[in-house]
Amino acid sequence: MKKLGMTIAACVLAQAAAAADLTLYSDGDFQGRPLNVVIDMRQLGSLNFNDRASSVVVEKGAWVLCTEEDFSGKCVTLGPGRYGSLKELGVDKAITSVRHRDAQSPGIFSESAPAAPAN
Repeated sequence: MKKLGMTIAACVLAQAAAAADLTLYSDGDFQGRPLNVVIDMRQLGSLNFNDRASSVVVEKGAWVLCTEEDFSGKCVTLGPGRYGSLKELGVDKAITSVRHRDAQSPGIFSESAPAAPAN
């Protein structure tokens, strides 16, 4: 039973990693502790990842990585790709907040069905 639980946990973690728009790694070359991100994070310290990132994978969209809280300080924008070292960008072990470059809409919620287009 314990083995089954561990297998299920591993599958859930693998799915979470595949669903991440941005993954920060504590070491260069995508090594060390990963942090998967899908929403804007004003302070990575709340996840115990402040000033820890040394490499990044951007799966989807463009992301702004900043050295201060609330998306301030020195910021760099990264598009989809693999960035094995943040040293060249001058932000190694300095990222404190991350956000999508373009504003994300949570959508419009309504109890009624949308109206049919007029012909």
